[in-house]
Amino acid sequence: MIEILRRKIQDVPILEVVNDQLRYQATPLVVFYHGWQSEKELVLTQARKLAQKNLRVILPDAMHHGARKYAVSSLPSLTFWNSIQGNLAEFDLLIDFYRQRNLILNDRIGVGGYSMGGMTTGALLTHHPEITAATIIMGTPDLNAYAQLVRDHAAKHHLYLPKDMALLTSWLDHYDLNLQPETINHRPVLFWHGTEDERIPYAQARDFFDRIHDQPYADQVAFITGYQAKHWVKVPLMNKIANFFAYYLD
Repeated sequence: MIEILRRKIQDVPILEVVNDQLRYQATPLVVFYHGWQSEKELVLTQARKLAQKNLRVILPDAMHHGARKYAVSSLPSLTFWNSIQGNLAEFDLLIDFYRQRNLILNDRIGVGGYSMGGMTTGALLTHHPEITAATIIMGTPDLNAYAQLVRDHAAKHHLYLPKDMALLTSWLDHYDLNLQPETINHRPVLFWHGTEDERIPYAQARDFFDRIHDQPYADQVAFITGYQAKHWVKVPLMNKIANFFAYYLD
């Protein structure tokens, strides 16, 4: 039986999803992040599929989302980037909670996410070598390209954006996987992106993969194309994600 536990780790509301027989035992751990304007409860189907593979899954609410929801700034993407930055700042807090309780088996840690959560995952890979395997689903690894797309959109539609927006989000340079792909460092990373994605361009993820896939550090990076697929995750993909983590965290 799969158990769903509500916790709050300091400021972070999470759901912990785990086989009830393994609740007090060390298991591989997967942190899975939801997308923009979503919430942890909407990723429960994916979490259950992971927990059925005897993995412990934690689903955090990003800042400004779910139980932490606040009004979104009218400045294009400001709250979006703040939410990703919050995920990055809080990652160690979540891992340490389970590590201190000896609940992470052999330090096997998986990280994944949809959309904004996929972008969070790519950013985490740049600074967290303790991550064993990762899935980037519908999220661009090229944070700066996406930020430029937002700025261009704002200018085209005459939306106010600070002239120094690039400087205000200059922290992206340090977490942009596209600028430091070597930090993948032979780890298994699975990309999935739909060719008809209307929110995050397919080309940003695909171009990144095509550029790095023959590099030694990317020998375990895979890319699945969702032909004619939009910004949506279906059950067969959830099963692939669960199988991926079960294989590499075993």
